[in-house]
Amino acid sequence: MKQIISKTSFAGNVSRKLSMGLLSCLVASQLATAQSTSTKPTVVSSLTENGITTTTYSNGKIVKTVADGYYLDSAFYKNSNVIRSTKAKRYWKITDRVGIATPFCKQDEDATMFLKAGGYNSLTVNHFWGVFGLGILGGYQNFGVKDDYKGPTGLIARNAATRGINPSTLTYDEVGNYEDFMLMVGPALSLPLGKKFSLDVDAKGGLMNTSAPRFGATIPGNLGAEQVIFRLNPSASKNKLGGVLSVDLLYNLSKAWALGLNAQGFITKTPFTTIGQDVTPGSNILLTKEDVRNHGGFNFGLALSHKFGESYGKTVYELLPPPPAPVVCYVPTLESENGKMFDYGSTEKPTFRWKSTSANPENEEFIFKLYKADGSGTPIYQQATKNNSLSLPSNVSLVNGDECSFYYYTIQSSVAGKCLSEANAASFGYKAKPAPIVVDKKATEDQYIFKIFGGSTATSYFGGAKPVRKARKAATVAPTTAPAKKLVPRRKKASAGPAGVKKYSTIVNYENVATDPNIKWPSDLPLPKSPAVYEYEVQRLSAGDCKPTGQVAKYKFYIDPKKPNDIRIIPDSPKKRK
Repeated sequence: MKQIISKTSFAGNVSRKLSMGLLSCLVASQLATAQSTSTKPTVVSSLTENGITTTTYSNGKIVKTVADGYYLDSAFYKNSNVIRSTKAKRYWKITDRVGIATPFCKQDEDATMFLKAGGYNSLTVNHFWGVFGLGILGGYQNFGVKDDYKGPTGLIARNAATRGINPSTLTYDEVGNYEDFMLMVGPALSLPLGKKFSLDVDAKGGLMNTSAPRFGATIPGNLGAEQVIFRLNPSASKNKLGGVLSVDLLYNLSKAWALGLNAQGFITKTPFTTIGQDVTPGSNILLTKEDVRNHGGFNFGLALSHKFGESYGKTVYELLPPPPAPVVCYVPTLESENGKMFDYGSTEKPTFRWKSTSANPENEEFIFKLYKADGSGTPIYQQATKNNSLSLPSNVSLVNGDECSFYYYTIQSSVAGKCLSEANAASFGYKAKPAPIVVDKKATEDQYIFKIFGGSTATSYFGGAKPVRKARKAATVAPTTAPAKKLVPRRKKASAGPAGVKKYSTIVNYENVATDPNIKWPSDLPLPKSPAVYEYEVQRLSAGDCKPTGQVAKYKFYIDPKKPNDIRIIPDSPKKRK
């Protein structure tokens, strides 16, 4: 334990004693209230040693209050169950502000009193608790009167003109300045800006005693007497409410003294009296009028502050009673088979089993939730139980239709409604109705590859007026393995063409795969421009590797583009008789 020598002034000691006396009264009243109320903890014991007071309460809380000049070793409050708090530092601050006062008025109001800049001086005394304070302000400010009140726009000249008096005959009175006396109270704020600068803000409101300026004019009267034309005087009721806002930017010259700049704004109302001669012709009556005008302005100057009676804050250590042991919920272990699939048509329902992992399973309650795996996230059945197994009631239907049905369920542990464990989950399902076996007939059909050669121009029909045979109408060629494609023209081995052919060609014009070997002009092969002769060759394809296995047919045919469906086979030349 270490002791720090406190260097405080006599005024500070007196202030501290008064504060301690007030604090003792507050503590005594609080203890008396605590004893009368059964719900508040009572003091079990209180011991003071070496400037540290240890107070033990009936609820187990221990509070250590450290007196000014003492502190506890840091090892004391390293425990996480200790709260350390420090009361705000307290002190007094007196600030004197002096500078130039500038009025701010509307144009018509300014033409009433013709005020100009003057001076101000204010003194504030604040008591601070940390950065916040409360105090009182007393001050004085005055404003001069411009010579413009003698001009043609003033009330004096206007009154004289109304009565037909020449302004050159007016005699103006001596001027008395405008004056304000202030006595206000309000809050304050002192903000440190680093080690050397601080910002003080004072907001005060209260009483302002305002005295309007005094000026006027007369003209020579009968028997050497002066006749009043106009006069402005302070009102008999000078007290009005007002407000002052001060902002100080201070530089700390020392621990107690600071010097800086001040900006100040104020606002109030000013009562005044005007006396003027009745403007009625032939009347010598003086008329008196009471009036009030707004009054405000801005002041700029210097600020000097001094702190005294400084009292360092006390540090309080609170030893809280140990917190109750937290309630922990442990995740149950599932014992049911996960991912089990029931056959189609089964009406069996699973039985769900689990095992507790808590040291005190008698305090546990298990929450079971069943979901359908459709992404909705809404349980279709849920139940809370203390058992380690559960069977679904008869009114819960699981299998619906011939499609697959998948479900999952979760188990959670809860203790007295104070906690809820994480969920342990598993799934099960029902198989769909088996699909019938369909034999693919197309797989057993024969496939053929056919080619079309030639394209030679024919000058006449071969075979006479009656055809030897006519090509059978073939079904539409439906490629089964690949779409029809045109090959790059290539020449077949040349051979002699039949008689009547103007020019014979051996170019392969078309090649494709089909299930019908009968000829039909392909829809994607352009028709010739004139009757022509083509050669048609068909080969069977192997069912395993789709390779040609042998020639099925090969013959020539005649086609007229005007009758594309009337394809005529050209018979082979008959053998000569011996």
